[in-house]
Amino acid sequence: MNYGLVRLSIPAPQRTQLLRSCVTVLLAPVIVYFLFATQLVAEESSYGIVDPIRPGISLEAMHAASIGCQDCHIKTEAPSMHKNPGVVIGCSHCHGGNANIRAENLRPGSADYEAAKKSAHVQPLNKEVWTSSANPKGSYTDLLKEPVEFVKFFNPGDLRVAPETCGGCHAKIVRSVQKSLMTTSAMLFGGAAYNNNILPYKNYILGESYGRDGNPQSIFDRDIPEKRRALGALESLQPLPQWEVLPPGDNFRVFERGGELIKTQFPEIGNPDPLEEPGLPDVLQSNRGPGTGQRVAIPVLNIHKTRLNDPHLSFLGTNDHPGDYRSSGCSGCHVIYANDRDEFHSGPYAAFGHEGKTQTKDPTIPKDEEGHPIGHTFSRAIPTSQCMVCHMHQPNMFVNSYLGYTMWDYEADAPHMWPENQRYPTAEEELQTLKHNPEAAAARGKWSDIEFLKKVSELNPELSDTQFADYHGHGWNFRAVYKRDRKGNLLDEDGNIVPNHDTEKFKKAVHLKDIHLEKGMHCTDCHFGQDNHGDGHIYGEVAQAVEIRCEDCHGNVQAKATLKTSGPAAPDGGNDLSLQYTPFGKKRFRWKGDTLYQRSSVTPDMEWTIKQVRDLIDPKSTHYNKSAARAKTVENWNGRSGEPHWGNLSKIDAEETLSDLLAHSDSEMACFTCHSSWVTSCAGCHLPIEANWKTRSKHYDGKTTRNFASYNPQVARDDMFQIGKHGPAKNGQIVPVRSSSALVLSSTDINR
Repeated sequence: MNYGLVRLSIPAPQRTQLLRSCVTVLLAPVIVYFLFATQLVAEESSYGIVDPIRPGISLEAMHAASIGCQDCHIKTEAPSMHKNPGVVIGCSHCHGGNANIRAENLRPGSADYEAAKKSAHVQPLNKEVWTSSANPKGSYTDLLKEPVEFVKFFNPGDLRVAPETCGGCHAKIVRSVQKSLMTTSAMLFGGAAYNNNILPYKNYILGESYGRDGNPQSIFDRDIPEKRRALGALESLQPLPQWEVLPPGDNFRVFERGGELIKTQFPEIGNPDPLEEPGLPDVLQSNRGPGTGQRVAIPVLNIHKTRLNDPHLSFLGTNDHPGDYRSSGCSGCHVIYANDRDEFHSGPYAAFGHEGKTQTKDPTIPKDEEGHPIGHTFSRAIPTSQCMVCHMHQPNMFVNSYLGYTMWDYEADAPHMWPENQRYPTAEEELQTLKHNPEAAAARGKWSDIEFLKKVSELNPELSDTQFADYHGHGWNFRAVYKRDRKGNLLDEDGNIVPNHDTEKFKKAVHLKDIHLEKGMHCTDCHFGQDNHGDGHIYGEVAQAVEIRCEDCHGNVQAKATLKTSGPAAPDGGNDLSLQYTPFGKKRFRWKGDTLYQRSSVTPDMEWTIKQVRDLIDPKSTHYNKSAARAKTVENWNGRSGEPHWGNLSKIDAEETLSDLLAHSDSEMACFTCHSSWVTSCAGCHLPIEANWKTRSKHYDGKTTRNFASYNPQVARDDMFQIGKHGPAKNGQIVPVRSSSALVLSSTDINR
C-alpha cells in the first residue's frame, strides 16, 4: 500500500552533500527538490508494512485482549473508546501492552500491584518526561524519541501508529491527515520562508512530517489531477533544514567591530581597534562563516526554536495552560479535553472547567491531575475550544476573531495584570517563564504565574477597559473586541453610546463574536470531515484546502442552497451535505417546507434556521430585508446617471454570468467581505535573540543548541479594516485582508 510517505535514509558519504543541498535551498529550490528526491536513498516508509487492526474481531478476542486491563480499569466511558457498541475491539489491540498480566485481588500501591502494572504497561525510555498517564507539559519532540511501542501504548491515535490502529477502519482518512495542513504546517513554513527571505519565492516546499520511527520524512503526492494542480496541490514537501547550516538570507546582519590588524581572524567582539574612527569600523560585517558565531539564519532559528503556533498534530499539546490541553494525531481532535469554561466556545464541555482534568469513571486516573481527557472516548462532537488549541495565532487561522477576541495589548486594565512594583526576574526565572510562554513581557507580569493565569477571566467583573477570554493558549491573554464608534465609545446593538461609567457596559455593548457562534455553532458546524482531514493532496495555503463556501448552505441570489460543497478543494460535483448525520444520529440538514434547518454537531437537540439569500432579496418572502436586497442586487454602474438600479429579480434570473450585471456578484466578492465586522491586524513583532542561551529545538531532532528567541507582538489592532484580492485558488475574489507582521530582530550576547 503506497501512502505517499518516504523516509530519507542518509548514508555517511552523502552527509556532506546533504548540508550542501540544504544551503542550496536559498539559491536553487529546484535543485533542492532534485537532491532530496534522487540523490538520497529513499526507502518506503514502514507505514505501508505494518498490518492494521481489521474489523471483524470476535467478542472472545476482544475479551482476551482486555481481561488483564479490566482488573484495574474496572469502569470506563467506552471500553473500545467508541460509543458505538458495534465497534468490537480490545484494549491491547489499540494500546499494545500485555493483557495477560493479572492484578485481581492485588492491593493498589502494593509492591506486587506495581510490579504487575509495570509488566503489563509498555515502559518509556525517558521516565523523567513520562511520569504518569497524563500528557507531560511541553514535551514537543520527546514523543519522537520514544519507541513506537510506547507511542502506541500512550496514544494509539498518534500519527506514527495511526495507520495500524485507526487505519484499519479509517485508512483513507489517516492517509489524508498525514498530508493535511494540520500535520505539515506548510502554510506557516511557506509564509515565514518567503516573508523572511529564507526562500526567494512563494512556492511551498517546506513542511513537517515524521515516520514511524520518529525521524523527519519528506512527503510526496504521486498522482495529482491537473485540476488539483491548478488549484495549488503540491508534489512534495521537505523538512526544514537545520538553522546552523543555512547562510543568512534575511536582512539581519551582525556588525562586529574588529579592525584592520586582525583581518585574518574573527573580529573580537566588544574590543574595537582604538585607531578606528568612531562609528566607522574597518570591518563592517563579521567575516565568520555561515553557521558560526552569530552568522546564522535567524528566521530559520525562530521557526525551529520559538513557539509561534506550535505544536501541531505530530506532537502532543503543551498541556500547561487553559487552552493548551490535547493529545496528538487523531486523538488531538477526537479526544476532548477541558480547555475553556465559556459555553459559546466549549458547548456542553464548558461544565468540566479549563484545567485539562478528567471526569472519567476509571478509578485509576487521578481526578485532580492536569493533562487528561474528559473521558475515555472518541467523539465527533468537537467543540471550538478544541480547535482553538492550535488555531490561536495569526499565521495559523486566527480562530480568536471568530470568538470575538484578539491579543491583549499589555495596557488595558494594566494595574490588574502587572505587579505594583517593577519585577526584575533573574535569568533563570525568565528562562523558566519563557519555556511555557514565549512572550518576554510575561516574566515581568503576574500571568507568569500559571495559577494567576487560570483566573484572569475571573477578574472581568472588576475591569473597566476590557474583558478577558477564559483560554490562554501559549500562556497568552486575549481581550474581547466590542463595537465602538470612531472615538472609541462602546456601542449597543442599536448604535447608541454606552456610557463608560455604566457598570453594566460590557453586557450592554455588542461583543463582536461571529454571528454563527452567537447562534450556537462551532467550527465543526461549517468545516466538516474533508476540511478537517484533508482530501489526500498536499497544499501550502489554507484557502486551497477548504471545500465549503457560504453559498453551499445559504444559496445565492438566483437559487436556494443545493447543499453541495463548491470550494476549491471540493470534489467534482461537490460532497452532498444533505447525506450527513450529526454525532447524535440525526440528519445534519433538513428542509421543512421552504425553511432549511441545521442540527448542532456539538450540542444535542440544538438546531437553527439557515437563512437563504434568495429569501432575503425577495419582497414576497417573510425574510425579506431591504438593506440586504440592495447590497446583493445592486447593478454595475456602467456610466449611468441617477440612482443605482437594484432589486430586479427577473433580470437576475435571466443572467448566466452575474459578474456582468451585479456590482457584488459572488464570483467577484466573497460574502464575508461585507459580513465581517472586524479583522485582526498585526503591525510588527519583536523577536529578541539571546545568543548564549541554550535551548531545545521544538521540531525535528529536538537538540539543544545556542540561541533562543522570545516572541513579542508589538501591535495587534482590531480597528483596521482592509480589503484585497484572494489568490488564484479562489479566482481573485475581493476579501478582507490583514496586515502581516513585520519582524524586528535583535540579538544579545555576553557583550552587547
